[in-house]
Amino acid sequence: MTKVVHLLGEQDAVYLAIADRLERAGATFSKNIEDADLIIAVGRTSLTTSEIDIAVIPAKEKNPNAKLIFRVHDILVPQQVNGWGSKILSDWVDWVKDGSEGNPPEDVEARHWVHIRDATDAITQISLSEADIAVGVIDLAGRRAWSSDAVLDEMKLLWRRYTDSLYLTHTVESLTNVPSPASQQFEGKISRPNLAPLHDAMLAAGREEGWRPLTAMRVGLMELFAHSQGE
Repeated sequence: MTKVVHLLGEQDAVYLAIADRLERAGATFSKNIEDADLIIAVGRTSLTTSEIDIAVIPAKEKNPNAKLIFRVHDILVPQQVNGWGSKILSDWVDWVKDGSEGNPPEDVEARHWVHIRDATDAITQISLSEADIAVGVIDLAGRRAWSSDAVLDEMKLLWRRYTDSLYLTHTVESLTNVPSPASQQFEGKISRPNLAPLHDAMLAAGREEGWRPLTAMRVGLMELFAHSQGE
């Protein structure tokens, strides 16, 4: 059964990604709350809206009045977006493109980055599930911790490969000496959001493997650079 959704929020990159994923999953949209099966609020709008079924909020916002809250941590959005905690990635992209001179913009020691595609897949599958809708708070984040140094090393490597291709300056070494992102494991101590409710909700919604993000970090970083070239 297709669900009718009334979607609220500022139409930024996160809102548009959720709307697109809902539509591709078969949801239809209504401008009238009375005609909707689900009322979904994205971003800070959920804090000032009553009678909503599902809220999708940045992790640092207060929990709104909603039956189900997706609290999104460390989301990687290729387009520039404000208010979701991912601006540091755009700052790092600019720093790398400017020559990586001096110290990079500072951030916390490590984050559990999750790509917007994986986040919207999870939100959509749980929201449109024919099973009873989950209630409470679901924290949404990546499984693996990425240190700032590891992300910056990846960015510098990708930018070098891009500029080598652009200016035809590749060497045998530059083409073959490409370490795997998984080679840099974060060895410090950092608290990861509790992903058990997310995993259980994905299982209940029919995803056999539960919460398993599919988009590689390197792919997300390449998309960041691609969007930065056109912005």
